[in-house]
Amino acid sequence: MNATLAQMQANILFWIIIALFAWQGYQRGLWSELIKLAFIGAGLMLGSPQRLGNTLIQAMNGSYKALMFLKHGGIKAVITGNFDAETMSSIFAKVESIPKLVPSNNMDLALFLVLIILIGIGYLVSKLIKKDAKPGLGIVLGVINGFLLSYIFLPLLPDKPPFEVRGLTPRGVITQVSALLTYILQAIFKVIIGIFGFLHSIFGAWTIPFLLFIIIILALNSLTPVKKSGNQSCK
Repeated sequence: MNATLAQMQANILFWIIIALFAWQGYQRGLWSELIKLAFIGAGLMLGSPQRLGNTLIQAMNGSYKALMFLKHGGIKAVITGNFDAETMSSIFAKVESIPKLVPSNNMDLALFLVLIILIGIGYLVSKLIKKDAKPGLGIVLGVINGFLLSYIFLPLLPDKPPFEVRGLTPRGVITQVSALLTYILQAIFKVIIGIFGFLHSIFGAWTIPFLLFIIIILALNSLTPVKKSGNQSCK
C-alpha cells in the first residue's frame, strides 16, 4: 500500500512539474527555455560523479592546493627565485597538511550544490531574455526541462510516504496534510543545514555574508520595474 501510494505521489508530482514548465515555456518562449536547458544539461554533466563530477572535484581540489602553495611560500619562492630543496620541501609539507577543499565524504553534497547553482543561474539568466513569438517551441522545450528536472529530483523522494492514509474525513485530511508539510519542512531544513555546513568548511566566517549576497542578488532579480504608460497627458 505504501509503495503504491509513494509511486502515485511521484507520478502526480511528475505531471505537475511537466505542466508548470510547459506553462513557463508558453509564457517565456523558445530562447528562455533553451537557456534553461543548457544550464540544466551542464548541471547534469558536472553534478554527476559518473560524468564530469569527479573531474570537477579533482580540478577544484587541485586549484585549491595550488592556491595554498602560493599562500604558504610559493609566491615568495617565485619572486626571490629560491627553489632549493629545503624551501620547497617545507612548502609542500605545509600544503599536504591542509585538508582538501572537497573531501570525499562531502563530494556528493558538493556536486549536488553545483547542480542546484547551475539550475538557479539558468533560471535567472532566462528571465533576462525577452519573450519571443515562438510559444509552441517554448512549450516543447519547457516539457523537456520539466522531464529533466523530474529525472533529477523525483528519485530523491522517500520510498514510502511520510504519513498513512486513514480516510478522507476532514480531520484525517488535515492530519495527513500537516504530516506532509512537516516532512517537507524537515527535509528542506536538513538540506539547508548540510549545505551551510559544507559552505562553512570552505568560507568560514565569510559564509553568512556570502549567503546574504546571494539572497540580495535573488531579491533584486525578482523585482520587476514598473512600466510607465506612454499615453500620459501633456501639461
